[in-house]
Amino acid sequence: MKTFMKTSLLFLMLCCTLQLTSAGTMSDELANSVCCFNESSRIPLKVLESYFWTSSICPLKFIVFVTIKNKQFCGNPKSAWVKRAMTHIDKKSASNSAK
Repeated sequence: MKTFMKTSLLFLMLCCTLQLTSAGTMSDELANSVCCFNESSRIPLKVLESYFWTSSICPLKFIVFVTIKNKQFCGNPKSAWVKRAMTHIDKKSASNSAK
């Protein structure tokens, strides 16, 4: 009986530890996430600095563009202008890293 109690207590402690670890990771991701719900209007390519995908916890999968003034704009990855902008930034980054 004592072995069963020790095993049960150990299992319970392990479950609590796992829950706390996963909750911390989720809260960190939530705090650092940017979610988009509307697409911004087209942004001139010359002001775009970088882009990233919205977090996996966001309900919609969007691209977030960052301008040279560090402003953020949302874009639907299915839009033609968003694809062009991503290609433009990728080419600009590749040429800058080659220098």
